[in-house]
Amino acid sequence: MTGIFCVNFAAFRPPWKPCEAVWCGPCYVPDPNDKFYHHTPSDEDGFDWRPPSDLLRHRQGRNGDHLICPFQCDMCWFRNLQHRDPLGDNARDALLLCCIRRANLDALWGRESHTVDSTLRAAKQLVKLWRQVNLEPVFPALGPYPVGDSVGFRVAIGMLLKSLEPGRYHRDHQQFETIRKLRAGYSNMYMASIEGASSLRTVGGDRVKHFLTTSPTQSTWFERFSAGCLQRMGQEVRQDWAIPLPAMHSLVELLEKEWNGAADTRERSLIVSIATYSLIAFCGSFRGNKVFLTDLYGLRKYCYDLQGKDHVIVPLLGRFKGELHTRYHLAPMAATTDPGLPLRKWIERLVMIREEEGKRQGPAFCDDAGGIAEAYAYDSALVARLVAIQEKSPEVIGPEVDLPEEFGISRSFRRGSTSTARARGIDDKQVELINRWRKFEQARGRRPVLPMREHYSDIRILIPEMVKYSQGL
Repeated sequence: MTGIFCVNFAAFRPPWKPCEAVWCGPCYVPDPNDKFYHHTPSDEDGFDWRPPSDLLRHRQGRNGDHLICPFQCDMCWFRNLQHRDPLGDNARDALLLCCIRRANLDALWGRESHTVDSTLRAAKQLVKLWRQVNLEPVFPALGPYPVGDSVGFRVAIGMLLKSLEPGRYHRDHQQFETIRKLRAGYSNMYMASIEGASSLRTVGGDRVKHFLTTSPTQSTWFERFSAGCLQRMGQEVRQDWAIPLPAMHSLVELLEKEWNGAADTRERSLIVSIATYSLIAFCGSFRGNKVFLTDLYGLRKYCYDLQGKDHVIVPLLGRFKGELHTRYHLAPMAATTDPGLPLRKWIERLVMIREEEGKRQGPAFCDDAGGIAEAYAYDSALVARLVAIQEKSPEVIGPEVDLPEEFGISRSFRRGSTSTARARGIDDKQVELINRWRKFEQARGRRPVLPMREHYSDIRILIPEMVKYSQGL
């Protein structure tokens, strides 16, 4: 602990005294055992784009940090959390001290250097001005803090330890988007606690409310820590690969061959499920999980619409996030798109297979027990077929695409659909109209609960316009 403050920490053994150390920013450096991930901005060739001024970011403190962020030294925090001094030969104590140092550094770096410098400069100017008139320089006390954890330091330690675990993309760390869920989980538990429930206050009306809470994870220090931790770790966003229109045609052609060569109903059921799912997700610009809400009864009822056979109605039935009741979302789509995607043909086959299985209602995409199918089964089946297409036709799916990593039924079809719509010149009005159901999803329970026939009557007039989107795909 030497070389951090201009003071000997041995003076603070029990009975504990307030810390009177002098802050020295450049002396406050990471623990020698610090293995926490630091994001390095670089191009695809690995060139480091950081300016020289950024090389010490999160790797040392700055003069003036203690004036802008609530701060307690490592020993104070250890005693607040453990109610004792650290043991020199204890590996867990050493790890905790390492985490405390990293949490403090992340919190200090939650504000940019120019903000710290301006605050320090203002403090010095105030002292100089006060002395001109013999006023004693008095600032708000920076300590000592009460014993305990009122700023969420324990949760911060948990997030740091979680970041050391293997992640989805990296073996040596997890993403900030993953570890921040610990904060959300703790905040939810705090709201359910006696302390949280009794101290909670709200400001606002029926539609907009602001909550006043004493949750430690909403403290100023924790806000600084979260911001600094995010800056240190960075955000690595890997979007799902957008499936292009030629790949969709190749996928449908491959599934058509499999359908013609299928030997039994079980095999045909899997093939038709994958094909129909893919076509609905692509033509409807749906996120993958929404397609699993397709209702079999409604699909049978509206397969042949009274207005003709140039379109089909895909009904989604389920409980959407933020809504209070079960909802219907009816999506009209072209029976066969202009480029030749045969949506109606595969929907008719799906309805036929379900009738052979004795199913006439419930989820259209179901498992053997009749419940909603699991996404992973469809994901793995689609990846296997797309890999086969990639190997046979690299001009359709380039060899640079890592399908097991980059394809995901959650967003690949939706991203491919919207990208294709723009490339083919589909009007933005049609794009907004086909995505009309998303606005209902965001209505948060204020939309009335109506039977499916009522929703159908409502969109019947809009069908010609709504079909234009999928017609052009």
